[in-house]
Amino acid sequence: MKTPGVFISATGAYLPERMPVERAVAQGLLGEAEARRYGIQSVTVAGDLPAPEMALRASRQAMQRAGQDPAALSLLLYVDTWYQGPHGWCPQYYVQRHTGSGQATAAEVRQACMGMFCACELAAAHLMASPEHTASLITSADNYNTPKIDRWRSTPHAPLGDGACALLLTRKSGFARLEAINSVTLPQYEERHRGSIPLFPPEATLDTGLDLGKVKEQWLSTTRVDPREMATLVTRTMLEVVDKTLREASLDMSEITRIAFVNWSEERVRERAAVPLGLPMSRLTWEYGRTIGHIGASDQVLSLDHLLVSGELNAGDNLLLLGTGVGANIACMAVRILHRPHWA
Repeated sequence: MKTPGVFISATGAYLPERMPVERAVAQGLLGEAEARRYGIQSVTVAGDLPAPEMALRASRQAMQRAGQDPAALSLLLYVDTWYQGPHGWCPQYYVQRHTGSGQATAAEVRQACMGMFCACELAAAHLMASPEHTASLITSADNYNTPKIDRWRSTPHAPLGDGACALLLTRKSGFARLEAINSVTLPQYEERHRGSIPLFPPEATLDTGLDLGKVKEQWLSTTRVDPREMATLVTRTMLEVVDKTLREASLDMSEITRIAFVNWSEERVRERAAVPLGLPMSRLTWEYGRTIGHIGASDQVLSLDHLLVSGELNAGDNLLLLGTGVGANIACMAVRILHRPHWA
């Protein structure tokens, strides 16, 4: 989808203290072999700081950076992957209330670690739909410091970090322009992250924990799906999505300065992104990602924020935000940097 006239006026980020992986190994939270396989240096750990509070801090930073009047927002989307608070409670309204975002449409988006792409697609369409829609806030936050998930072992490709991001999209000019965004779903693989677990009663109501690696192994042992064929199809689909996004953005891969991908292990990032795209790891954001871990749906926007603040992106640079996740879902968006924002 081409997104003419949609700009990014600011990013926001909140990251708690980093815990070195060496300390996790020393405490018996992670094995030395697993740590070496991940290649991750440290993971952000929020303790008992609620995810919605982190989202609020990232959102306030984004709006302060942009000089955005919260009451002028026409849409607020809250993205998450893990539990946010009390049963039956909606975290988006917490951010809306405490930022003073008026009575804008507010909704929660749950699409695992690909949720920010879905939210950006919805927000861009919202802004293009009516001249009355002038600004949309998207935020994402997770805190995995809970008993039902082991941040070090529950996912097979990277330890989980806590944190939040925010992205402010606007019809007014910003420091960057959103050129295009596309996503594709391969629903034939939805069972990969479900296995034989029954749909009722919901697992959240039971005394069980999340172990995506175990579920995936269980699924592979009971299905006729060839994991190599699945990986090939996911990769081919990802390249098609990238190609379509580049065409719509009138860009060539040689014009892409950096690629923000999922903060997985070095092996996984190389296998799923660098090699298929024919790029060195230095063009991706893994060196930064390995210092914070896989922060739910926030990885790519946090990388964008880091590249701006560290001075690694300048006027005329182009960035691809890219990811694959549960679903299986593949998405890509192209961003052109128009100028260095003053807050960077």
